[in-house]
Amino acid sequence: MKRYKILVSDFDGTLASSQNKISEVNLSAINGFVSRGGIFVLSSGRATDGISKILLSQGFSGLLSSFNGAVLYDLNEKKILASKCVPTHLCLRFIDYATKNGLYYHLYGETGFYFPFETERTSLYERLTLVQGKNIENMYSFVESTCASTPKILVFDDKDKLDAHFSAIVSLLPECDVVRSTDNMIDINLKGVNKGSALDLIAQNFCVRVEDIIAVGDAGNDLAMIERECLSVAVANATEEIKAVAKVISPYTNDDNAVAHLIEDFCI
Repeated sequence: MKRYKILVSDFDGTLASSQNKISEVNLSAINGFVSRGGIFVLSSGRATDGISKILLSQGFSGLLSSFNGAVLYDLNEKKILASKCVPTHLCLRFIDYATKNGLYYHLYGETGFYFPFETERTSLYERLTLVQGKNIENMYSFVESTCASTPKILVFDDKDKLDAHFSAIVSLLPECDVVRSTDNMIDINLKGVNKGSALDLIAQNFCVRVEDIIAVGDAGNDLAMIERECLSVAVANATEEIKAVAKVISPYTNDDNAVAHLIEDFCI
């Protein structure tokens, strides 16, 4: 059986437990894999600075693909290797729609995030992600005057509101990929910038084919990489959408150390 040298894993719902932690079992398996010459890449929809703090505090270092593939970051060197952002004019188009419809959202700078008004989700997000936000009362004017762009727009609101507005947002931004990452979140990236395109950057960086990579995930924003020609794996707790296209369905959930079992079964 083929043994793989590069493993790309989602964080939330895949590598991380339900308590948002990397288990000792998973971390030991990753370190062993790397010591044998393996390459482990963490792929996340989260902001670079927030997920970096979480990973480093739990003993992980290496390559990080953040903002759903918009940023490729080297944790060891502390530098961005590549990035593709949503440009100013698309941000303004979205802000106009969100303001008229009372949607809560985040835009991101090099560090931290910007939000248009404070809700209970603001402090929740800061606490869970370790990323600090800044309230911008007139977001449209701020973005227009600074020519700001963002790696990702995150819409973070009630499920019913996102149900009602999702299709309209997709139609509003044909230049973007709009993905329902959870019941309460919509991720908006520049079209073609997703976890799937991140595999191309990783393959180019290490001079391999995408077919030589394993990718494992659980939810909507993982679909772009699970659909690729890599060995795609769905954890047991993955959505039916992910399981339907994955080449392998693990019998283990994120709380059962699915990534460690994957390394044991398929990696060098």
